Amino acid sequence: MADASTLKVYHLPGAWGLPTVSPFCLKLDAWLRMTGIAHEAITASTPFAGPKGKAPWIELDGQKLGDSTFIVAHLAARFGVDPDAHLTPAQRGTAVAIQRLIDENLYWTMVHDRWMNEANWRQFRDVVLGGLSVPARRLLGPVARRGVKKQLAGHGMGIHTAAEIATIGRRDVNALAAILGDQEWFFGAEPSSTDAIVYAQLVNIWRAPLESEVRRAIGQTPNLVAFLDRFAARYY
Repeated sequence: MADASTLKVYHLPGAWGLPTVSPFCLKLDAWLRMTGIAHEAITASTPFAGPKGKAPWIELDGQKLGDSTFIVAHLAARFGVDPDAHLTPAQRGTAVAIQRLIDENLYWTMVHDRWMNEANWRQFRDVVLGGLSVPARRLLGPVARRGVKKQLAGHGMGIHTAAEIATIGRRDVNALAAILGDQEWFFGAEPSSTDAIVYAQLVNIWRAPLESEVRRAIGQTPNLVAFLDRFAARYY
């Protein structure tokens, strides 16, 4: 097992049986479990201490590094690990496309459901800001929500209606189900980084007790539900 006794990994709080409610933080956590790199996991109340003002981030060799994708690439080189070594060039290309679908599209449907749906927000607020005092939560909550609304609009997802966003999310889920098919993992018999990425995003929707058409879509794809159970059993 690779050793990284000086590696510190900062992530957002957990809930719903998950170590963190951030798909990007959970992606890194899953990848670290997959590769066996030893580390200290630290829960951060807010992401603002990170070098990019977002979570996750790491401290290693006296430096801070942010963004889960750059962190994974750095750690893979630093510790000489590659859970994607068995992939063909074509599969590596498909892996990038799957990650873009998740990071740049499906993720934002989840953000909309968590932050813009009033009933969901009342539940999620106390989860994502649960590490803060009640006065700080009351002060920061509306500010954070306005910021997320601007991010959604800037991305483009926020200009759509809730029904349109649900349609986008359902299409993404169905695409992932079609790619997985009857395989155990997204590229066959052995797991890869793509499985960690897909797991981290889908399980954050599936486990959250929030109103979501996308969550219902996952429930209607038995192969994805089985995949989530299989990944959790192997690594968690």
